[in-house]
Parts: sequence; structure tokens; C-alpha cells
Amino acid sequence: MPSTHDFEELYGVTEEQALNFWVSHLHEVIGSKQWSQIRDSTGVYLASVLGHFCLQSVDRREILSRDYNPSDLEFRQFADLTQIAELMMRQLTRAKNPLWMESAGAHILLYAGFFQNQNKDRHNIEFYSAIGRECYLMAAVGKRERMMKLMAAGFHQYLFHLANLHRHLRESRYLIRPEN
Repeated sequence: MPSTHDFEELYGVTEEQALNFWVSHLHEVIGSKQWSQIRDSTGVYLASVLGHFCLQSVDRREILSRDYNPSDLEFRQFADLTQIAELMMRQLTRAKNPLWMESAGAHILLYAGFFQNQNKDRHNIEFYSAIGRECYLMAAVGKRERMMKLMAAGFHQYLFHLANLHRHLRESRYLIRPEN
């Protein structure tokens, strides 16, 4: 898997630039008043989830392979919402791995939130909203307990925000914004 440095070298985008892109667009879509309420708690976390996925190279064949078995200390990758549901019912709850649970919640934010338009006809978004909330609750341990509980509490709203963000970016893709 390519490193972040390789990605920066190929595309000229740093982790900081990716995070700033998502933060600024989330702020724009959510609005200043509501953004100021979540910015210091879950707002930057939401942006970091999107930043992580846009900088992460994923091999779907590896993820779908029966041999794919990340360690307990790795952020588990999921190919789609169906795989999350299947693993949630079997492996995830049995493994009781907080990092995997956070990963499942983050993937649900991506697939059922940001890519909601592509998934709403194939999947019950409300069902995945409930699963995502539960994933974050199961990930609420140790130093990250507070953040994971905040993510669980606002999960449904965050799906809505990410769907709006995707719509906003799609509608404004041809607008050229002057730099200040």
C-alpha cells in the first residue's frame, strides 16, 4: 500500500491540505452557527474521516478476500455496506475490537452518508445509521471514549451533513473560487 508521502509526491496533496479542504467545505455546508457547536468536538473528526478515505489506497480484491485478516491494531477496511452488516453480525461483535468498530462506523459515514445517493436504493440508510451508532458506542473505550460517544449521539445528523456535503460538492464542481 502506498505511503502518505507517495500520495503527496504523486498528487501534491498533504494530509493537512486534505483535512483543511474537508473542514472548510463541512463548515460551508453545515453553516457557521452549527459548525461552531461541533467544530471542537466532532466536526474535525468528521473532516478527518473524509480526509483519511481520500488519502487511502484500497484494494477491493484484498478486502473481499477470505484471507483478509488485519491485526487488532490496524484500521480495518470495508468494501461496502453489505460487508459491514455481514461482519457486524458475525466477526465484529465477537471480536470486541474498538478500532475495528470505529472503522466500521467511519465506513458507514462514508458509504451511507457521503455516498448516500449511490447507496439509498440498495440499502436501508436508517438501518445503517443504527449500526453506525452502535459501532461508535462499542468503540467508546479508553482515551477516545468521549469522542466515540459524541459520534454515536449525533450519528444520524452526521449522515445528513455528509449527504449534503456530497450534493454541494457535486453541484459546485465547476465553480472556480479565487484564492484570497
